[in-house]
Amino acid sequence: MDQDENVKKNLKILEDLSRQGVTIDLKICPQCKSSIISIMDVAGLYSPLTPARHVCKKCGWVGRVVIEMTNRRIDELDEDMLNEIISMLSEEGEK
Repeated sequence: MDQDENVKKNLKILEDLSRQGVTIDLKICPQCKSSIISIMDVAGLYSPLTPARHVCKKCGWVGRVVIEMTNRRIDELDEDMLNEIISMLSEEGEK
């Protein structure tokens, strides 16, 4: 399954849960865009005492930073902040 298919699958999961009244944040692999992610520490188990590592069970990617997809509604403050970030990024791209 390629990245586009994984993204479509994740969107469908979020839409289905939204219809059921469930809000969720899906952790997404930055490499293959799969949502089959586990959290592990250095010993291979989750521990709140060490920084979490994420492991993708599909492609084997390991890292500390993942993408999050959500079906939560954003409020005005979040929307303003996102628009400001997008504006800043587009200005940097023009330079």
